[in-house]
Amino acid sequence: MPRRSCAEFLALTHPVDTRRWQLKVDESMTGGRGSLFGGVGLAAGIVALEQATGKPVIWATGQYLSITQQPVTIDLEVQIPAQGRHVTQGRVVGHVGAREIITVIGAVGERPAVASGCWVDCPAAPPPRDCPVIDRAHEGDSIHKHVELRLARGCFGFSMFGEPTDDGRSLLWARMPDIEHDSAALAIIADYMPSVLGNALGRLAHCTSLDNTIRFAERRPSAWVLCDNRMEFVGAGFGHGTAHLWSEDGALLATGSQSVIVRLPD
Repeated sequence: MPRRSCAEFLALTHPVDTRRWQLKVDESMTGGRGSLFGGVGLAAGIVALEQATGKPVIWATGQYLSITQQPVTIDLEVQIPAQGRHVTQGRVVGHVGAREIITVIGAVGERPAVASGCWVDCPAAPPPRDCPVIDRAHEGDSIHKHVELRLARGCFGFSMFGEPTDDGRSLLWARMPDIEHDSAALAIIADYMPSVLGNALGRLAHCTSLDNTIRFAERRPSAWVLCDNRMEFVGAGFGHGTAHLWSEDGALLATGSQSVIVRLPD
């Protein structure tokens, strides 16, 4: 059975106005606690930018302005302030009524390849089949039902499944079994990076994303994606982390980064 694109999964509707889309947020678009999963919001912005321009996204960043509880419909308006021969720069502004809840900015386009190289290394990891499944029990439906995670190193800091490492780094295998691992899907997968917070601190930790950035590299199919998650700094109530996303054959697919509000449960 062929996989759906992430655009089909998100089921964005496209009214007559060619620069407007709508995302219906129900339980399946949340992180399991009723609010929009940040990676879904970024993915929706990526889909809207790509569909509005007909070009692949190069990088995109989402700024989260308000927590959005389902059920709700988000109106997404694409704005194109700069359009070049090869590269177009745009933004997607998401509203619920008069309230702006997310802004996605980014660039799309393609250029002739004049050079190539990769100066980060894919980490060694056991294959997905040899790694334990990370159990994420949530009531009702959520985005987590569409993402399978397997632990290759460290622990999953939202539940402390596994063993914390002393270098603030974890490795997760991820896949969306019925969805293509296209740009929008990778944005969803990259949003599991904050799970490394608890791994780095050595205790259960919660967080709220302030932003979510993804930059794309190789474009190739891969049944599984290896997420090399790193917590770089925690202090003054905030944290900063990055993730490299790798294909099964060791090609860099994307890099992601986030800043988060750090919360430690009692």
